[in-house]
Amino acid sequence: MNGLVLLPSHRKQIKMITAHIRKREHLHIHGPEGTGKSALLDYIYDNWKGIANDKTLIPIYCRNSSTLKEILLRVTGFLLVHFRHLESINKFRQVKEIKYTDDIKKLNIRVLSNLVYKYMPQDKFCIILDHLEYVTPKIHALLRVLYDQAVVITASRESWEIIDSALKGKLDYYLYLVPKLRIENLKKKEAFALMENLYCNLNINVQDKTQMFADVFHVSRGNPKMIAQIFEKARKPEYLKENTLSLNLILIDCKMEKI
Repeated sequence: MNGLVLLPSHRKQIKMITAHIRKREHLHIHGPEGTGKSALLDYIYDNWKGIANDKTLIPIYCRNSSTLKEILLRVTGFLLVHFRHLESINKFRQVKEIKYTDDIKKLNIRVLSNLVYKYMPQDKFCIILDHLEYVTPKIHALLRVLYDQAVVITASRESWEIIDSALKGKLDYYLYLVPKLRIENLKKKEAFALMENLYCNLNINVQDKTQMFADVFHVSRGNPKMIAQIFEKARKPEYLKENTLSLNLILIDCKMEKI
């Protein structure tokens, strides 16, 4: 989704995320791909002052949390800007001062982890980790520290529910206990509201708008990302013939692009 069109369900979800942040409670957001998890996190981060309602709580947003290195580089890079310089200590007890972002890129995972463990408790942070799909043992270890020292908001397709047999035995027990927020595909009324917004903003003109909306809802099952992709293509003349949308051609092209 390019931006977040605030629908009733989005307002409820934002309200719940806001409540957890203000209470300094962790939250795991989950749901199928394309349901708008990232769009919600973008909205939260972009409107942080109103969301957190607390100048002392500082957000660190990692949009891609697929690997431990990506998480550590983002968090450590932010800490460097925040504290202006960092100090690492090697196995010989020698202190190395870190002043520049390029210096961080040269550090290994052990040093990056130690920097996070050292500087995280020195201020109040909210760590936002999107696309946290693969929780490896090393990411487990980092999460355990972060949960003790900061507010942590995570998002992935995985539910982290204890009843999820596919995950049984793969996660530490404390991850199962984190409060959850499931993001679903849109109901018909909300999906139509989103389509109306896209239809007007993208200046699309078809002969039967109502039928177009019904067809798009049928093939997308209310998935916001898929709806947005279809409407983005629907503005192009190659998908329109005599003001009638060639939805099949759009779907074929979407599949080809995904491949």
